[in-house]
Amino acid sequence: MRTRTPRLAAAVLAALVLAGCSDPGDAADLGPRTAPGTVTVGSSGAAASKIEALIYAGALRMAGTPVETRLGLGPGEDAAVAAVERGDITVAPALTGALWDRYRPGTPQPTKAKEEESANPRAQWDAQFVALSAVLPEGLGLGDPTLALDQPMLFASKDAPSATLRGCEGLSGAVAVPAGTPQDVRARYGCPTGPVVPVADEAAAVRAVREGRAALAQLGTLSPTSKDLVQVADPDGAVPSRAVVPLVRRDGLTVAQTKRLSAIAGELTTADLAKLVAQVESGERTPEQAAGDWAGEHTLN
Repeated sequence: MRTRTPRLAAAVLAALVLAGCSDPGDAADLGPRTAPGTVTVGSSGAAASKIEALIYAGALRMAGTPVETRLGLGPGEDAAVAAVERGDITVAPALTGALWDRYRPGTPQPTKAKEEESANPRAQWDAQFVALSAVLPEGLGLGDPTLALDQPMLFASKDAPSATLRGCEGLSGAVAVPAGTPQDVRARYGCPTGPVVPVADEAAAVRAVREGRAALAQLGTLSPTSKDLVQVADPDGAVPSRAVVPLVRRDGLTVAQTKRLSAIAGELTTADLAKLVAQVESGERTPEQAAGDWAGEHTLN
């Protein structure tokens, strides 16, 4: 079992202060009070969202909570979030960075000072979590964010010298950038690179690296294509994170139930989720089977 830094507990309490919460029940976590009956967990149509929702649903069931799942609510990543906002469902997996953009569009995500990030990269995640918790619409709350990130990042050949965003080492070559992903590479990563090579999709980006037309490819961290390359290190959290997090209706769960969701936070990693997504997208496993496999390998406290 993986362990998590105690910084996040302090971050949650700070978030409550920012949000003006004073209810003693809120101080235990992000606020759910009492909610008898069935909890509804939903997802978008993406494989990752379905797997995440099923993992959350399974954790609640193991604690004795009756759960209904509603998977595939829509094609966009916001479909399940909107359903929580409307009150159609109680819980949905979301992404911290996507929620920030939804509720504070055009505003950069907050970060700690660079020297603090270098000493403890987790500080950036805490800062983002505190700020995000404070801007959620009334009635919504968060469980703890997981270690799983779902976002575009830079990848290099496994045979290339190691590359890192710290000091921009090894990033001078051309970058293959798929359509529909961030195109301003320098602004996103804070490093000068070689020219951008536009490509149709992530598979084409990987081919560009293999064929020597690009040194780097921008790929999603959960993309099955990323397994053939190695991710460029980001030890200081230069790229604002999009961590998987449970978005909940505060009046729809008990404190104990939200804590049960938060138990997943220190267990679910990017590597875990990427493996499960690859299995589902290839047809090797169903979302239900993949989530069950993961649950069987992790003990939640």
